[in-house]
Amino acid sequence: MRRILSAGLLVMLVVFGGWRCAGEEAAAPAGAAAEVKEAQPGGAKQENVQLDKQQLAKLRGKLLYKRGQVRKLEKGAVAADAELAEKLNELEAKRRALLVSAEPRLGALYAEQDKLEEEVQAARAK
Repeated sequence: MRRILSAGLLVMLVVFGGWRCAGEEAAAPAGAAAEVKEAQPGGAKQENVQLDKQQLAKLRGKLLYKRGQVRKLEKGAVAADAELAEKLNELEAKRRALLVSAEPRLGALYAEQDKLEEEVQAARAK
């Protein structure tokens, strides 16, 4: 319990201390900022890296959520417009052909992928 509380306190100090130091570094000359960075203990750098990882994880989560929203809206648009679906299928075929010409091994992988998609569609129909 003590470790959790002390870790939480340390994180709060790093976060709030970082905000405070950011303003001081902006006011200080460039040479002084370099000295301040060197004076930080290794633990503080590790906490900053930990916070950066958390921020990165949040951003990745938001990106995945937005991609899901886009996919859902794209599916709805394709389902509503058969002409659009046909155009997209043609573009996908061209894209695949270009990629297969650049990397021949993709041809077999695309064939397997198409076969699996057909099996999934058949299973859904049952």
